[in-house]
Amino acid sequence: MNKSLLIIEKEDYLNKLVNGLAEQGTLDIMTVHDLSQASQILQEIHSVDGAVLDYSLLKDQIRETIKEIKSFNEDTFIILVGHARTDELVSCIKYGADEFIDIPVREKGLLKQTILNYFHRKELEQSEHMQKELEKLIRPENKLIGSSPSIMQLKRLIYKIAPLDSTVLILGETGTGKEVVARMIHSLSPQRNNNFVAVHCGGIPDTLLESTLFGHEKGSFTGAYKTHKGYFESAGKGTILLDEIGDTTPSFQVKLLRVLQEKEFRRIGGTDILRSNARILAATNRDLSKMVKEGHFREDLYYRLNVITLRVAALRERREDIPLLIRHFVNTFSKKHNNLGVYLKPETIDILLKQHWKGNVRELENVIERLVALAESDWISPSDLPQECLQTQDTTHISDIHTLPYAEAKNIFEKEYIRSLLKRTQGNISQAAKLAGMPRQNLHLKIKKHSIRPKAPAYTLRRSSVTENV
Repeated sequence: MNKSLLIIEKEDYLNKLVNGLAEQGTLDIMTVHDLSQASQILQEIHSVDGAVLDYSLLKDQIRETIKEIKSFNEDTFIILVGHARTDELVSCIKYGADEFIDIPVREKGLLKQTILNYFHRKELEQSEHMQKELEKLIRPENKLIGSSPSIMQLKRLIYKIAPLDSTVLILGETGTGKEVVARMIHSLSPQRNNNFVAVHCGGIPDTLLESTLFGHEKGSFTGAYKTHKGYFESAGKGTILLDEIGDTTPSFQVKLLRVLQEKEFRRIGGTDILRSNARILAATNRDLSKMVKEGHFREDLYYRLNVITLRVAALRERREDIPLLIRHFVNTFSKKHNNLGVYLKPETIDILLKQHWKGNVRELENVIERLVALAESDWISPSDLPQECLQTQDTTHISDIHTLPYAEAKNIFEKEYIRSLLKRTQGNISQAAKLAGMPRQNLHLKIKKHSIRPKAPAYTLRRSSVTENV
């Protein structure tokens, strides 16, 4: 839907200043020369997204004009162009004007850029509002916890693809939260009021997995005492997650491909063709593209599953999320074990931040539940941690970096690089930023991202004044 801009001016001066905006095809510009014409347009279309007003034309009617435009849509931004005294400018802002640009507009493109900025701001506000509304639909246990760049990008993709009916392939190591992602997609989809079924495909014999998903007829095999509906049938218009899809056999993959392509299947021992209306999501911790090359996974099924791909980052790649996850799990398990008011000491959190977390979020969750359940005081200290946490640190060496995925290798290199800079400058962040050739603020953000603690600031006494290096 196109955005709309109303211009009220005496001549075509303002219209010329915004020349070219409408050529993008996403903006409708309407120009009128008095308030009565503007009122007529507003009565017809009910509201506009933005308005540019000639202050000299509407000076005596400016309050009524702003009031009338805002009465149709209070979110309409209003830009005044003209010349006004300070007291007049203040009054206009009080009435509801958003911006005042002095005339003549000497800076080329200023008005055009100001309009684009307001449209962009409105889009961001609408997007944030939509995300907040969507968040209300997600149950707490189905929410992704974290604010790291990788998690925020993942959330944005989930919001975008959830309303679609496309198959989604979710990649990630064991324990990263692939099922949480799948449940979040379901919670935000049109299928949210229907069933969500997660089926673990790994380590299950083909016959049992086939019966679980497709169902079977009475007497179709030994022990089939009655007809059984599979998940593809009982899920209705809901969502099915095929977890660890990479562990399925080629013979089963052939049968699964038919469901994905035709939305049709048969129960074991049955002749009737049944239809599945469920949305299919798949998850795996394995490299399916590599398995296809090695002949362990069907290429046609891979491409059918790989319509949209989401990757859940390993916990060691987003360490800045660990404090948030700790807080979330402490709250969850405090309620579960009736042990309210439990907190982790800062030094305890520091140790947890340094763990490698091979089991990812699931491992962290288990550790926090154990700490909360066994807590004998309000504060959990390092001595309360499991022995493996005290012994195990993230020992990935920079020399092994070539064996890691690019994102993880980059993360480790950046962390070690910043540590070495701070060691070289004895904790002086300004000097470290200068050596790195980056703004001091950027270095601060990276230090925070990697939870690096610079050495205590050094103080030097010069001419009876104390100067802080850091």
